[in-house]
Formats: sequence, structure tokens, C-alpha cells
Amino acid sequence: MSKKELLIGQVKLNKSGKGILEVSENEKYFLPKREMFKVFPNDKVKCSITLKDRAKIVEVIERNTKTVKGILKFKNKKYFLNSIDSSYDLDVLVESKISDPKKVGNIFEAKITKQPSLKYKPTAKIISSKKILDPFEEAYQVAVEGSDIEITWPKSVIGETNRLDKTFKDENESIRKDLREFAFVTIDGKSAKDFDDALFAKKINSGFKLFVAIADVAEYVKFNSALDLEAINRGTSIYFRRKVIPMLPEKISNNLCSLRPDEDKLTLTCEMKITEDGNLENFKFYNSIIRSKARLTYEKLGKQFEKDKPSLLKDVSQSLESLEKIYRLLAKKRLDRQAIDFDLPEYSPKNDKENNIKSFRPLKRNHSHQLVEECMILANVCAAELISKSKIPSVYRSHEKPDPLKIANLKNFLTSRQIKNNMDSYKIRENLISWMKVAKTKKISEVIIVQILRSMSLAKYDPKLTSHFALSLDKYTHFTSPIRRYADLIVHRCIKELLTQGINSIESKKTFIKNNTFPYSLDAVAEIAEDISLKDRNAEKISRKETKFLQCKCAENYIGKSFNGSIVSAFEFGVFIKIEELNIEGFVHVSKLSKKDYLVFDESSMAMRSTKNKKSFYIGDSLKIKIESVEPFKGRVNLSIN
Repeated sequence: MSKKELLIGQVKLNKSGKGILEVSENEKYFLPKREMFKVFPNDKVKCSITLKDRAKIVEVIERNTKTVKGILKFKNKKYFLNSIDSSYDLDVLVESKISDPKKVGNIFEAKITKQPSLKYKPTAKIISSKKILDPFEEAYQVAVEGSDIEITWPKSVIGETNRLDKTFKDENESIRKDLREFAFVTIDGKSAKDFDDALFAKKINSGFKLFVAIADVAEYVKFNSALDLEAINRGTSIYFRRKVIPMLPEKISNNLCSLRPDEDKLTLTCEMKITEDGNLENFKFYNSIIRSKARLTYEKLGKQFEKDKPSLLKDVSQSLESLEKIYRLLAKKRLDRQAIDFDLPEYSPKNDKENNIKSFRPLKRNHSHQLVEECMILANVCAAELISKSKIPSVYRSHEKPDPLKIANLKNFLTSRQIKNNMDSYKIRENLISWMKVAKTKKISEVIIVQILRSMSLAKYDPKLTSHFALSLDKYTHFTSPIRRYADLIVHRCIKELLTQGINSIESKKTFIKNNTFPYSLDAVAEIAEDISLKDRNAEKISRKETKFLQCKCAENYIGKSFNGSIVSAFEFGVFIKIEELNIEGFVHVSKLSKKDYLVFDESSMAMRSTKNKKSFYIGDSLKIKIESVEPFKGRVNLSIN
């Protein structure tokens, strides 16, 4: 490309906060700080490219920031907004009159009246203000700001949802199997409201029968309806600490489709026969109706696992006893097939009576979590078997083998941490399991296992049948959560279509016959799979943004205090350190790691190496650190080394 050629692209920020001109996914150029004064991120610009592959803005083609939400600040006799969207840090001058100085620190929404330029800062006019005292609500607001996540429902969706009570007709009523006498239960977290799945099991002569009943969302949400179009637009529900942005309106997700106790609910059931040694002998799918006998929680059931449950109905207790035995069998099968279990702790913020976040504590995971997980995995496997054998266009959950280069870098890192077994072996699965086994004997086991996890490929949705490396399964899809994942809703529609064609089990001899009523082609599911994979990752990114903000609110209580920490990741620009007592992460810039040395980032060993044979910094190293400052809206806790 000629360096004089003008390119059109969007302004973006990279992970370290530097400006980027993004022409395409694979073509990007650095935008100097001076250029970033002219624009907001996401503005569309025309640029010239210098000999050093730096972009210079020639023209702003499209301004894409119309409003800003930020914290009101006062400096040099001027009020300005510091955006809570961490994708940019331009101060926006407020041209509205602020009558009450006490409002400094409140969140304001303002309309941009003058866009940024090299000479002038952007200005804005106040639209509304809000003082948020609850850190969880504030974290939610920060997480969704700057994203394209919809938090309100279009009128067409509201209207369609409200009409469901009057217009809904069960099109499968005549063939729906009545399972209301069975002792189905739901097992979820204590704050859950959208109950996707219910379980029932019983002992038979040759083993067990396991029933996994899933909310029949496809019966309510018809293809290409307003509800369906909004569901695919969202792709997934997004879960926050105290809120949910649901894929479907609450009337559907928490009411009509939620498998609440003592209510008749429409379901799509996978009935499985499991042998005494834990093998899946056969399965079948069918439309059904159930009536859950109990709403159980992981927290309560975990304490009663494989114990008497006198507070529950007899038939419920008997079913749970069978479920517990099935879980033991499936857990052994998981071990035998060498599934990769990272088993990393999940941390939750703990707050005092004044709602100050004092620390993060690991959530307790018990056998009831694993019981539900194993039952869901088996039902997902059955769904993948059915749709693959029938050759119906659908989506699968794919997880590819790790990239060889990432494994090579991982080996270098592990060697630097004195883990040297299996370094000459090419059996990736066996190596990973062996390395994690050794890692669990180390004081810094969590840090090492996180690095092993980062060497893995990202799971994605795929129209082609591919294996799931981590689970060590040849076929896998998502079937069990259609209330909160669009992929599962597609799979439900596929299975329900197969049922109309007399295909309900692995023993069915028929294959799918294409017809005008089935909405999906291979090209259509390929496009959807790519789209919902991106939305899945975006949802994770937004959830992480909430967590980072809450970690900052925790750190604000300890500014100036010292703690023990360990390095958890390293980059060219610095290192991230886990503060062990608080279970939060902070950052030390490379310039502050050493005053008398020049450090170079070594990607192979994930370390900041000394160029003067002085102290190098490796992942896992223990350090004494001090919390210097906090930037909540950038999600950054700034540390120094004592």
C-alpha cells in the first residue's frame, strides 16, 4: 500500500489505552496521542499513513458520540464530566450552570454540543443527573455504559409479550407427554428466577432413567417474531451481581417459561437410560408437560448431599438419591475420558452494613453444582447426537485444540516456575492434566492454572460438527438454557422439527427432510453462530467490567495500606498483581518496577527481565505492595512495590 493513500476506519483504543485506527479486523494503525484529542472512540475517520505506520486524521467522516455519561468534577473554576465509559478519557466541559457544588461526584448524562478538536475540548449540556450510593448499582451502570447492550424493550416486544396470555396456543398439546406425576425439581442459585431446567431420576433393573426437562421456549417465541428478533439481537442474558439483562422479557424468562414449583409448565424433555457402570445406553426427546415439586438451591442441597433429606417429599428424596448416584457414575466417566477441569475459584464481593466492599471471597462450589452440570452435559451430548445424525442445519458448541505456539510458550513459562515434567511429550491432553496436577502442589497453583487456561482456544458456536477439547467430547451443543442463550433456542427449534418428522432418538432411521416451514439453512446458522459467539464474548467482557469496578470500590477503602501480593500476569506496559488478603488485582506500571534498571518483557516466559542482571519479575513472584490510588471508571487499582 502506498503510504500516501488515504484509509477510512474507526477510532478504537487498545488494552493499554492507546489510539488505534481500525480499517479491518486484520489492518490496524497506531494513532498518536495528539490525534486522539480530535475524536471520540468509534468516530469514523479518513487518515493518511506515515512511513512508521502511524495514522494521521485528515477528516472526521462520522461522529458517533452524541451523549456522554460521567462524573461531575470541578477544577480551575470549570465543571467537567469525566466519562464513566472507560473506552476514552477525554474531559467534557459542561456549559450548563451548576447551581449546587455538592453535586460534584454525582453521575450526569449530557448531550454533546461541541465535538473534540485539536484546539478545543468537547462541551456538553446537562440532560439529567443521578447520585448512586449503592456500589453494585454504580458498577452495573459503568459496565453497560459505552456498550451497545439494549436495556429497554422495543414497543413491539412489549406488545407481543403482553398478548401472549390471550393469544398463546400450545401447538403440541395433543402429543405432549404428561410427566406431572414425576418428582421433578429445579436446582439453582438462591437468587435465580429463570429456571430453565428440571431434573428427575429413578432406579430401574439395568441402571437408571434420567429425565432432563427444559423450558419449551420455542413454543412461545416463534421464529422471526418481534420477541425472536430481539432475542437474537441480544444473543444471551447478561448476569451482574445483583441484576440481569435478560435475553427475553421477565414475563417470559421469570414467569411463563420459568419452571417454578407447583405450576404446570411446557417442556422439551430428554429421557436417557444409563447403565450401572455409567454408560449412556439410549435416549429420546419429546414434547412434555411437568409440574416441579420443589425449588432447591445449591447452597442448601450441597449440605445434604448423599444424606437423608427429611424436609423433602419422599418421592423427591428418592429421585435425588438416584441423581446423586448418577452423578458419581458420570463424574467417573468424565475422569476416564480425561476432560480438562481447571477448577478455579470464583470470587464474590463482601460488603459491610454500610455497603462498603471490604474484600472478595471465594464462592463455595459443592457436589450439587457438579450434579446439575453433569446432567446438563449429558443432555447436551444427546442433543448433539440427534441433530448430527439427522443432518439438520443447527449450531454446535466447538472448542478446538490449543494452538501449538501457545503450548510452546506455556512450556517456557512452566519451566521458569520449576514445572518440567512432560516437556518432550506431544500428547497435549495428558500434558495439560499432568501440569495441572503438579501446579496444585505449588503455593502459586491458582496463578499457574490461570496461565494454562489462557493457553486454551476460545469456545465458540459452529455450524459444523466439531469436537469439544476441554470436555473431551466428539459431539457437543447447547440445549439446556433456551431462556438465556439464543443458541439453545435454535437447537430446540431443530429438535422440535425433527420430532414432527418422527426423529426422536439415536435409533431413528430417518434423516431430516428439508421443507418450507423449517427456517434455517446451513448458511443461516453459520451467520448466526458467528454473531452469537461475538455476543457471548461481549457479555463476558461487560461482566468483567463490573467486577473490575467493584474491585476498585474495595481498594478505595485501603489507599495507602500495604499488603502481600503475587504477580498474576505480565505485559510490555507492566504487571498485574493479586492482593492476596483482598482477592483483587492491581497494576504496577513498568516504569515503577525498578528505578535503576531497564526491564524488557519476555513473552516466552511471561516475565519482565532485567537488562542489567538485577531483579527480574516473573508470574507467581511474591511482592510487598501498597495501594497508591484508584481509578474506578478505568477499572484500575494503581500499586507501588515496597
